[in-house]
Amino acid sequence: MPNLKPLLWAALLFYAVFGHAAETELSLRAGIYAKSFPEFSVEDMEISIKVLAQEIGQNIGIKTDITVYENIDAMRSDFEQVKLNFVIASSLILATKFDTQQLAAGLRFMRSNGAADQMLVLVQKKSGQLDFKKFRGERLVLAKNDPVTELYIDYLARSEFRQGYKDSFKVLPSVKKSHQLILNLFFDQADITSVFNNAYQRAVALNPQLLTKLQIIAKLDGIPQAIGLFHKNTPLEFRDRVIAKAIKLTCTARGKQLLQLFKSDQAVRSSPADLLTVKKLFDAHQKLLLSQ
Repeated sequence: MPNLKPLLWAALLFYAVFGHAAETELSLRAGIYAKSFPEFSVEDMEISIKVLAQEIGQNIGIKTDITVYENIDAMRSDFEQVKLNFVIASSLILATKFDTQQLAAGLRFMRSNGAADQMLVLVQKKSGQLDFKKFRGERLVLAKNDPVTELYIDYLARSEFRQGYKDSFKVLPSVKKSHQLILNLFFDQADITSVFNNAYQRAVALNPQLLTKLQIIAKLDGIPQAIGLFHKNTPLEFRDRVIAKAIKLTCTARGKQLLQLFKSDQAVRSSPADLLTVKKLFDAHQKLLLSQ
């Protein structure tokens, strides 16, 4: 019978050398869906976010490659084939366009007060009304490429008026940035809008007078504006390492700069469970569509 010890030792040596090398050569291959971030142009992402994230990755010892997508089907396909191991998009996109069984823990950017996880319906305070139903036929303005706030407004319209928001309000041309929505209400260029609390709190910090003219008439908690999640086949140790490094972004100037681009001041651990509320909203909306 042949002596297998030399082969066994050779195998162990091969693993010790090349197995460790394979682990250290793991890279973060991230895809970001441009249309989930209406305040950024594709050029902004290519030049600012992509370059900055890759520089930070180099500084913390994690090879990072970011691809900006304008086609969600292409991004999903690359994720399913594990050409990507991390995807960043609106919570609605990840909850409805991806197989959530393939998703694992990741990150989301938010403000320290947690405001990023809350959607609001804002109106002019001069109306004196707090009832959503009283705003039927009024001027509504929404952001471009923000499917979550659009879904929320349409859900409320169908719940109260039994018809979609486009038939319930005088819909104004959409705007690119969230602060424009808020200013439109402030300057009496619109009557009602929906924004994330993160954007509202930023605007109030810059202009406290907004509190004298605007009021919240509806809100929904537990809706991340955007979220980044790993592919479940990405090694757990690597996922945890990336998450731990990202949470410490506030400790470096470049890290703070990246957070500021996402209008946030911290990165926190997230999980597929963070998609449950937006999925429930989507399902409830679908039921209304089928019944009307």
